[in-house]
Amino acid sequence: MHALRNHIPSANVLFTFEAAARRRSFTAAAEELNVSQPAVSKMIRQFEASLGFKLFHRDTRPLELTAEGKRLFVDVERSFDLLNASIMAMRQGVRRDTVRVAFSASFLQLWLLPRLADFTETHPGIDLAILESSHDDIDLYAEGIEVSARLGDGNWADLAAQELVPEVIFPVAHPGFIAKTGGHIGDLARARLLHFREKHRVRFGWRDWLSATDGAAGRVEEAVVFSDALGSLGAASLGHGVALGWSHLVLDQVLAGNLQQVGPRRLATGKSIWLVSSRRKSQSPAAEAFVQWVLRRMGQDRAAHPGIFLPQDNLKL
Repeated sequence: MHALRNHIPSANVLFTFEAAARRRSFTAAAEELNVSQPAVSKMIRQFEASLGFKLFHRDTRPLELTAEGKRLFVDVERSFDLLNASIMAMRQGVRRDTVRVAFSASFLQLWLLPRLADFTETHPGIDLAILESSHDDIDLYAEGIEVSARLGDGNWADLAAQELVPEVIFPVAHPGFIAKTGGHIGDLARARLLHFREKHRVRFGWRDWLSATDGAAGRVEEAVVFSDALGSLGAASLGHGVALGWSHLVLDQVLAGNLQQVGPRRLATGKSIWLVSSRRKSQSPAAEAFVQWVLRRMGQDRAAHPGIFLPQDNLKL
């Protein structure tokens, strides 16, 4: 018996919940499902009792989902869409595999999406369900995610890991911003630094950089702070200041002339970005094909532009 059966009395309760959440009304859901309104209300109460938490705020009109209800509705709707697509594909005699992957917004926007057309062309039978992840410690097995990325040393008891790229960091700014300073930004501590601070991740920041390169670990002005590196790098590419850039994330922007390295130094932190998957479930052939494609494309980037991926001055944390 599947573990999900411990939480869900019957598959029909999911259809009832999905209809009520989508229509935001037990009465509308009952009409859609051709049952009575009390039957819908009773089934939702039983579902909530089985789950151990509330799904709806019943004192509002139209109905409002609780935080837990919103999260479950997203997952149920996505699962229904996936099952429907699989069934339709099989009815049409076309076999397609879907791989669920999760990456940070920065990796998705700055590295994966610009290269995604190559994957769809080389693997036309594989679909991707791409999720944006804001956590490092996401439970891949519980979330049904086959491939993700994690920063560290590659040693996680519950994860199989393959090294993607070492973490190499250096300051970047728009060439026009650098030109305004006379073509050289000397004292970074006095420059307009673009910071970011993620809610659920700890990442290398400007205080770390200044401490490692200049031995200056004092107060650093934080006039502009973003919620992730995607924001700080985007602002830097528009000429708003200096951001910390990761070699694989800024590669395209550097080649396009939107960003330029500031100063001669590039730091290797000793950590790497790893592609990870849960050890609790064997990786599907489609997921393995995606992993090998990502490794190959990153390898091509590193081979074509080796300088940007290598630390300078032998600085290593």
